[in-house]
Amino acid sequence: MNRRKFIQVAAVSVGGLTLPLRSLRPESEILEDILKPASMITPKGKFYVLQIGEVPVLKAEHWRMGITGLVEKPIMLNYEDITSMESVTTMRTLKCIGDPIGEEQMSNAMWTGVPLRNILDKAGVKEEAKVVVFRCADSYHTAVPMDRALREEVLLAYKMNGEPLPAKHGFPVRLLNPGHYGTKNPKWIMNITLAESHVGYWEEKGWDPVARVKLATLIGTPSNDAVIQAGGTYTISGAAFDSGNHGGIERVEVSINDGITTSVDDVNTWEAADIWTSDSPLTWYLWKYRWQVPDNLGEVEISARAIANDGLTQKEAGFDADPAGAVGYHFVRAEIVSG
Repeated sequence: MNRRKFIQVAAVSVGGLTLPLRSLRPESEILEDILKPASMITPKGKFYVLQIGEVPVLKAEHWRMGITGLVEKPIMLNYEDITSMESVTTMRTLKCIGDPIGEEQMSNAMWTGVPLRNILDKAGVKEEAKVVVFRCADSYHTAVPMDRALREEVLLAYKMNGEPLPAKHGFPVRLLNPGHYGTKNPKWIMNITLAESHVGYWEEKGWDPVARVKLATLIGTPSNDAVIQAGGTYTISGAAFDSGNHGGIERVEVSINDGITTSVDDVNTWEAADIWTSDSPLTWYLWKYRWQVPDNLGEVEISARAIANDGLTQKEAGFDADPAGAVGYHFVRAEIVSG
């Protein structure tokens, strides 16, 4: 399939960052703030938001969370119980399973919370328990397999960037379940039930019950249909993410061509980008590439791909988000014009 059929979705701002969408200036006249994302932490108020209904408004003093089901001793915890436990502060990226390639539903923050397994230990896990079911104040529900739920990096988070969770991000408590899309990171948790099986809200509608994050790269700058001045240098930038499923990102590569070939894999045009900041495999890797813009005018197509630490390389095919998450390259068009 010709790549032009893949590039109808514009590269909008990552995490809602408000940054220039078009540029006529060579890089020598442009500050580094054109990078998109411009920092590891998504700015306050710009973290992507998605829920199935209205945002629940819960008060900490009234909130209670039960640990029930296949446990040795059912328990009930309040907000003070959770926040007084030994905590972990860590950076994590979240990505929506329905996010088309190059869209805005991926963001990064610093979180504080309690390892889920520490709470489950208080209740005692029965041998027959196979899944951990989360029921939320907005009527959402989902389940995580027991072996995934008991990983030390799985947290019940109550702070975001040093402050109590905003209501729209799950106050008082949400799950951080690395390796999985947002569907497996529920917000506004009211009850945790240990069970033998469970079919979740999105699974009932045909979405992937595993929801494992796919290796992905997006281009933040330039935006789709940007106009760029010929003969100068321009910084192409973006983010790559695998949520640790392939050991993190080894490198990012960029390809620029005139769009004549039917597959970018058919031409040896890939060049290494610079990963300019990262934290861990559980967060996005931010990259940039200094492009010497040619003097010839006209349309070009820019694509980016990631190579994971386990050797997996992104492939071109597969643009739309499907029930298991979008795969494939992110392409943008740009127009080279004379100064």
